[in-house]
Amino acid sequence: MPHRDTWRRVAPLLALLLAACGGGSGEGLDSNGRPVGGGGATGALTATFASIQANVFTPRCTGCHAGSSAPMGLRLDEGNSYALLVGVASAEQGSLQRIAAGRPDDSYLVQKIEGRAAVGARMPFGGPYLDDATIAVIRQWVADGAKAVP
Repeated sequence: MPHRDTWRRVAPLLALLLAACGGGSGEGLDSNGRPVGGGGATGALTATFASIQANVFTPRCTGCHAGSSAPMGLRLDEGNSYALLVGVASAEQGSLQRIAAGRPDDSYLVQKIEGRAAVGARMPFGGPYLDDATIAVIRQWVADGAKAVP
């Protein structure tokens, strides 16, 4: 039976993959099943651009905000996000900058992640939304001047 032969060849590979992933124990994952610290992150989230990129933008935002079809032209991948955020007018609400350095309340991205923007949906679209601690770190980075490097 061809199906049985295929299963016999695939089963050992699946066992290896499960073992490599901790056997599905959930170790190293947060309550939403995402890697603790985010994709490629090197530690706890801090109020620096590099940390926010590694812990928030890359693992949480680039599923939608990447490539030529990124919503509103906002690419949040590592090579583009800073230049498309800080001091750039919002495509949805042109009177606001996406990130207004030193002014988190006037930053459209902060309004979007807090769910208080005048237009458009809260981000990440459809949730799960960022927790209060993560939002506080992003607000702090903006309040500190939204610098590219610490």
